[in-house]
Amino acid sequence: MSRNVSNIYRTVIRLPYLVLAMVAVLAVAAAFNVRQLTFDASTDTLVAENDQALAYYLEVSEQFGDAVFLILTYQPTDDLLFSPVVLERLARLQEQLETVAGIASVTSVLDAPLLRSPPMPLTELATSYKTLRTPDVDFGLAEKEVTESPLYRELLISTDGRATALRIDLEPDAELDKLRQERQRLRATGVQTAADAERLRAVETSYQAARRNYIASQEQLMADIRQVREAFTDEATIYFSGVPMIASDMIRYVKDDIATFGGLTLGLVMLTLFIFFRRLRWVLLSVLTALLSVLVTAGILGFLRQPVTLISSNFISLLIIFSTAFTVHLIVRYRELVREDAHLSARETLDRTMIDKFAPCVYTALTTIAAFASLTVSDIVPVADLGWIMCLAMTAAFVLNYTFFPTLLAVLPERQVIQLSEKQPLLTGVFSQLTLNRPRLVVGVAFFLAGLSLLGINRLSTDSRFIDYFKDKSEIKQGLVFIDENLGGTTPMDIILTFSPFDAAPLSVDDDFFAGEPDAYPERYWYTPDKIDRLRQMHTYLETREEIGKLISLATLEELARGFNENEGLNTIQLAGVIGLLPDDLRQQFLSPFSVPKAGLMRISMRMRETAPPYSRDALIEDIRRHAVNEVGFAPEAVEVTGVNVLFNNMLKELFRSQLSTVGYVVLATFLMFLILLRSPLLAVVGVVPNLLSAAMVLAFMGFAGITLDMMTMTIAAIIIGIGVDNAIHYLHRFRQEIQMGHTTAEAIATSHRNIGLALYVTSLTVIAGFSVLSLSNFIPTIYFGILTALAMALSLLVNLVVMPSLLMILFRPRPAAGT
Repeated sequence: MSRNVSNIYRTVIRLPYLVLAMVAVLAVAAAFNVRQLTFDASTDTLVAENDQALAYYLEVSEQFGDAVFLILTYQPTDDLLFSPVVLERLARLQEQLETVAGIASVTSVLDAPLLRSPPMPLTELATSYKTLRTPDVDFGLAEKEVTESPLYRELLISTDGRATALRIDLEPDAELDKLRQERQRLRATGVQTAADAERLRAVETSYQAARRNYIASQEQLMADIRQVREAFTDEATIYFSGVPMIASDMIRYVKDDIATFGGLTLGLVMLTLFIFFRRLRWVLLSVLTALLSVLVTAGILGFLRQPVTLISSNFISLLIIFSTAFTVHLIVRYRELVREDAHLSARETLDRTMIDKFAPCVYTALTTIAAFASLTVSDIVPVADLGWIMCLAMTAAFVLNYTFFPTLLAVLPERQVIQLSEKQPLLTGVFSQLTLNRPRLVVGVAFFLAGLSLLGINRLSTDSRFIDYFKDKSEIKQGLVFIDENLGGTTPMDIILTFSPFDAAPLSVDDDFFAGEPDAYPERYWYTPDKIDRLRQMHTYLETREEIGKLISLATLEELARGFNENEGLNTIQLAGVIGLLPDDLRQQFLSPFSVPKAGLMRISMRMRETAPPYSRDALIEDIRRHAVNEVGFAPEAVEVTGVNVLFNNMLKELFRSQLSTVGYVVLATFLMFLILLRSPLLAVVGVVPNLLSAAMVLAFMGFAGITLDMMTMTIAAIIIGIGVDNAIHYLHRFRQEIQMGHTTAEAIATSHRNIGLALYVTSLTVIAGFSVLSLSNFIPTIYFGILTALAMALSLLVNLVVMPSLLMILFRPRPAAGT
């Protein structure tokens, strides 16, 4: 194999201009296609695709006629909200929003039916009712009714009456929904024939195209709403929020970070490399190879029309890390050969470098690919995407480091190379002495840290909140805080309660309201006081939970109706009568979102307060179920908790489970790679175990620091193992070579530290310097990602230059060198 590789690289280096021309063509093609690269900011990236709760959520949404919605708050800066001037401005804002493409409807306090301004008899509801748009409305009475209404308070109006909210319902994408349903049906039934396979491929293609169009339209919609808002910011404080907007803003923050910090990170990486290598050519070779790897990967994604999500956008940072590591190892080996074999020509030195590092580099690439391939089985599409994108990226990095790097170096003018100093950096020297002199102490400390890490890991939590993703001064967090404190919360969660469905058989009821008239809405008899009473019991409990904000259900509407019955509860006949009096538009507004008589369903709509003290979503859901069953008397199967908040929680739990389930696979795959490369089970174990310790220590740090596992931080374990194992492969490969040459264990470790240790040191400090700038981001997950990546590099350096060599000192008893 070595001879074949040698022949290949002699051929490559003899034809450098041809190879560089081919790379240039590839780069131009990639640059052309990278324009097609898009970012997916849809809420679909926040859920697990095969989550059964998602199917239930979609079914319930269809039954209750739900629409995806956004919230725009409006607080006038100079006048009272209930003044003609301010209401006229609010009407103009609503009108302009309604003209934006993609918005189905906009509801504001201007549209709220006024039933007590002045009080009117129930019999007039069917013919007329007033709103704030009515010319002769009494604003004083209207303000009192709206601010005191159990329905409108904290929904459309703040408790102090100074701010209001506009609900923006978005138009559904009928084509995308239809393709999604067909795609799920075909996947569920399985591919039985060639025709089925062809149909599934066609649906997949159409679905991806429709999804790209939807993503683009959503991004434009958010921009259009912001543009409308800007025209009114001089007269009011306006905040924009809602789950689709939060998802969009998270990816916007990531894009801004790439644009803002990309150049600064690149500059720090270049500066660090220049400090170590003191030659501009080595800096440019390393940086150009890494950037070219990113360009080629991004170009392929653009060609495939594969959107990048919040999670998969990490491929850029990770690819820079792994590509830089490849190049640094090649540079260090090249300069080592210049020092040790000065008689070799530049071409011979280059050829020898590429041959010597081929085995560890190819196994490094394969091991990292195996680690990230484990992510592709995840039910969470962005995680699966990150898995195969990183497999593609690692392939690109390896190929370019073994084509572009040597051929460009071959055509550069030959100049004197600064040899590697015999004196190693202070830190690696300290590590070497510690390893050689105190190996048992090092291993003992490692065992202690492993035990401490278990304590930290037990404190990990997946209960992340959207509000924790943004800094206090950011507009999005200020909006979330404002809505939480004044308008009942942001993220929706629903409780679906099942009763006996409506029986359409004729009922014999003495109804004074409709005596002698045809029954236009027979379902009104399904609404009974006992159902409302059970809803009220649920309300009473839910109102004690500080994480829950605004609650709405038919119990809220029945409380409104009591105002027409001397504040007394309505009996069956009165309740049916009131419902029968409602005109169709009010019935659609008040009843349809909260009940489906034919299915026997009632809904309690909740908004969760993001500013509440941290809480466990799982515990909250379980508490709700327990109370509904034990205290209110529902059957367990009659209580379901759903909503985007639940789906997001399920996604995080599934992500955590998938990470745990793939650890065994990653460890086994890594062990096998070590075994094939090193041909020693003992060395394979020594290579794996310390890097598991580094992963455990990073996770423990997260647990002790209170950093929750979310979409960005959840994949850090795979990243740590990938980085650590790559370092271990290079070190153990060199260690084994030194042992085979007859050196003692101590001599092999000293040599490995002086050469491979230098490469690990340079790579780690370069990445740490580059990623330190991410601490300046306005997006908290990006800050955590930068900190944790830097910590992972530091710990990887520590375990591979201290813990792993200490194990070698203990397990490989010092032997006399050959010939002694």
